[in-house]
Amino acid sequence: MRWALYVFLFLCVSSSLFAKKLTISFWHILGYHAKPVIEEMVEEYNETHAGVVVKADFQGFFEDAQVKLLTSAISKSLPEVAQVPVQFLQTYIDNGIIRPINDEIPEELRMDIRKKMWSLVEYNGDIYGIPFCVFTDVFYYNENAFIQAGLDPNKPPESWDEMIVMGEQLTRDADGDGEPDSYAMTFYLDGMYGIAPILWANGGSFFTNDGMRVHLTSPEMEKTILMVHDLFFKHKIMARTWTGWENAQAFLTGNLAMGWFISAALPFSEQNLPWPVRIAHMPRMGGGRYALLSGTALVNFSKHRKKRQAAGDFSRWLVKKENDVRFLRDSGFVPLRKSSLNSLELKSFIRENPNYNIALEALEYARPLPHHTEFLKINQEISDMLERIILTETDPTHELEQTEKKINEMLQ
Repeated sequence: MRWALYVFLFLCVSSSLFAKKLTISFWHILGYHAKPVIEEMVEEYNETHAGVVVKADFQGFFEDAQVKLLTSAISKSLPEVAQVPVQFLQTYIDNGIIRPINDEIPEELRMDIRKKMWSLVEYNGDIYGIPFCVFTDVFYYNENAFIQAGLDPNKPPESWDEMIVMGEQLTRDADGDGEPDSYAMTFYLDGMYGIAPILWANGGSFFTNDGMRVHLTSPEMEKTILMVHDLFFKHKIMARTWTGWENAQAFLTGNLAMGWFISAALPFSEQNLPWPVRIAHMPRMGGGRYALLSGTALVNFSKHRKKRQAAGDFSRWLVKKENDVRFLRDSGFVPLRKSSLNSLELKSFIRENPNYNIALEALEYARPLPHHTEFLKINQEISDMLERIILTETDPTHELEQTEKKINEMLQ
């Protein structure tokens, strides 16, 4: 009987030790310096959580990953958990692909994550994901370029008008051929992303009040587009024909002096730019100061009870306080949690790295883009419109009218 008991206990222990671990798939979409941080965190989770293995799969960047996710939804092969850009979340909600997670969020997490962060993943009072890798716009500028132009690097442009005046001093035609070799300004002109802070400052919005149709022919939108248009054609402080890659290279080599970019670019900039990078708040425009607040959501697609629980546990682990602080330090994403902001580790880091404090302060005036099921298509049409206005010098008013008509016909 004693030997029989030993055998029985041995089999029980062996079966638990060698039981197949629960595997969940995690699709992530942020490259560059964020990718290794996320993958390191996945490894840490796997090492510290017995019985579950998270398989991390990089799926490319925002738009590419969106197409893959929607294709997987059709073929019913979605991962258990994925990073979904917050502006694309509406597609999954409207099509019933995801369900609210209100009852799956611990009260401690709900109270500790700031309300503005929850607004990124909330619709009609329901929460559909956990905010993750959130960023805002900040104003970058080249300290050396300011000094060379006779400008005080401790006094970045406070307003749109100051930005233009300084921009004209920073734009240079070194070889005297009539075309600038170095430009002052750049910012992300991909659809709604770049022009949103200007439009909001002018008191405008992209959509009608019911959110169903775009409204591009408003006086506020026309003023916004003309302000952007003048940077290229009147003040000539932005390069019309430079691609995104050429703008990046010009910033790297010092031939581009300033512009607004996402806070998540800060660690890479400080580590790789061969000149001192300075960070300031967005210039005031029109009625105030605005910045874009964006990021991703950790979305739980699983319908299998145990896998859904494991995916939820993993998502919550990714945004625990220690990881929240780490994402700011290593990747420039702003902290989600109140407890992170109050931690000694974060305060010490900010004291030694004051550039990052601008990104935290920017949350006071940062706003998310509007959600829409057809966000991807709408944004592409607006992006194409901006490209035509800048590259082919088409009439801005006509382009706004035609683009509004085209998008709204598509939405019918």
